[in-house]
Amino acid sequence: MFAKVTVLGNLGRDPETRYTKSGTMNVSFSVASGTRFTDASGQQQERTTWFNVTAWGKLAERLDRMTQDGLLAKGRQVLVSGRIEQREYTAQNGERRFSLDVNADEVVLAGNRGEGGQGPVSGSNRNENEQAAPAEDIDELPF
Repeated sequence: MFAKVTVLGNLGRDPETRYTKSGTMNVSFSVASGTRFTDASGQQQERTTWFNVTAWGKLAERLDRMTQDGLLAKGRQVLVSGRIEQREYTAQNGERRFSLDVNADEVVLAGNRGEGGQGPVSGSNRNENEQAAPAEDIDELPF
């Protein structure tokens, strides 16, 4: 069983394209999703959650092309949908840490059209015959 997640945030680094030993392409990047709130003492606080995102197959190929075309770069706002997993690892200082990893099923460029792009563009692991939500609908989201 797995958990499905949708994350809206900004790329924390430029996407990296890699290949497995068997030659399968994958594209990975980090996404920072933040929220602002007022704490009990009345002070404004901001909390950021980082997600490590990896895309495979046709989606990775599309994201690689978008990166090469300059559409997908550090700071760009994206909407990522996929399967989330928590991974435990040991940091260099020996401290036990956790990361939130997302295996992407879909990535949509978000943000205003004036923010370094041509508006929403989507990439998905869906078959070409499957219907995806129209990219234009993303303009109606409150961000």
